[in-house]
Parts: sequence; structure tokens; C-alpha cells
Amino acid sequence: MPTDASVLASAISTSTGELEVSAAWTAAHRDAFRLVDIREPHELQGPLGAIEGVENVPLLSLLAQAGRLDPQQPLVLICRSGRRSGRAAEALRRAGVQTVASVEGGMIAWNTDVLGKKDILSHEKAANTHNLSQAIYRTNGLPEVSAQWVVQNFGRFRLVDVREPAELMAVGRVAQAENIPLGSFMDTAQGLDRSAPLVVMCASGGRSGRVVRALESAGFTSVASLEGGIYGWKASGLPTA
Repeated sequence: MPTDASVLASAISTSTGELEVSAAWTAAHRDAFRLVDIREPHELQGPLGAIEGVENVPLLSLLAQAGRLDPQQPLVLICRSGRRSGRAAEALRRAGVQTVASVEGGMIAWNTDVLGKKDILSHEKAANTHNLSQAIYRTNGLPEVSAQWVVQNFGRFRLVDVREPAELMAVGRVAQAENIPLGSFMDTAQGLDRSAPLVVMCASGGRSGRVVRALESAGFTSVASLEGGIYGWKASGLPTA
């Protein structure tokens, strides 16, 4: 199978605003590009599994070596759902990698569209919901999880940072977190699965605590605040982007 970048370039879609290829196309053209799973190593052992023989380079490690990558080597990235890999693909493109794409739908799509596991999401949610419930401790009634637990369990929950974008630029951010500012988060939350595991973070835990209380009042059953927010994260010596 040809390995020149044109094979991947001709398949990339930008209809969603990101550089994407489908899971089915990825499976059919494995020899045409370098395939990298950017999840944390523990995620590859979880319910979604891993693609046989895939190269695992976690997100932060991949971004750290962006300037040393071969700019002409076609590269496809995969994560759990395509969220992290989509952002990473765009970052690598800005860093000079000429032909890079994310697998649309990530390992969820790989399991459903390539492996035919149509019930994989229900199995994953059950395992991840239980995992979060075991980690939660309640301070003054507020469900919280520690920064160390979050690091050890990336990919097993949705992590949302409700700070403003300017705060992320000034103070730093967790690379794996999705940024939805507080002013728009509650509207966004109306469309979320109320039983899916969710962790919310902010600067020090004040805003995320208020959000979590509101979510519980709205019927969310598997939600927690990141204790100490980004300041607690940095105080623990954990990396920021």
C-alpha cells in the first residue's frame, strides 16, 4: 500500500472543523501512515481496549516532541472519542506536521464501526461510573476527587474546565480538559447524559463546586469537583499545557 502523504491527505475531512478520517478508513489503510494512540497507558487496558500493535504516545509527550517530528510523515492520531486527538492534530499542524488527522469518534468508533461492538458504550459507562463513585469523597457535602486520582484515571470520565479562556492562557491548563466557560456551561449541560461520569474544575474549586451542586440538583448522578482546581493541580507538581 502506498505510504506517501497524499493517501492520507485525500481522505481528510474538515466538515466538523477538525482534521478527521473515519475509523473504517483508518482500519483499511493502516500501512499508509503512522498511527498513534494519545491516550494514557492505563486507558489502553480499559473497556475500549487498544488497536493491535498501535503506538502509544500520551498527549503531553506527543505535544512536547512536536518540533522534532518528521513534518513529511503522514500521521493519524486516536483517543477515546476524538476530542483530544482533534485538538492534538491541529496543534501538530501548527507545529509544521504537513499531513495529520484525528480518527473521528476515536476508540468508540473503532469498537462500533470496525469491531462491531455495538454495546461497548454501556459497558464502558457502567465501569467508569463505578470507578468515579469509589473515588469521590464529600467535603461539606460536596463530591470531590483529588488531582492525583484524575491523573491516574484520564479517559474514564469527561473533564471540563469552567474557567475563562484568558485564565487558561495566564495560569495554565490541563491538556486533557475541555474548556467550557462557566457562563455557557449550564446551558451546555442540558444536553449531557446525566448518568455519565463528569469531573468539573476551575481555578481553586469554588466555581466548580457551585457547578457540581447545581448539576446534582438537576439530576446528575455521577459528577465531582476537582479539589483545589488548577492551583491545587500545580501545587501537586502535575504538568500543565
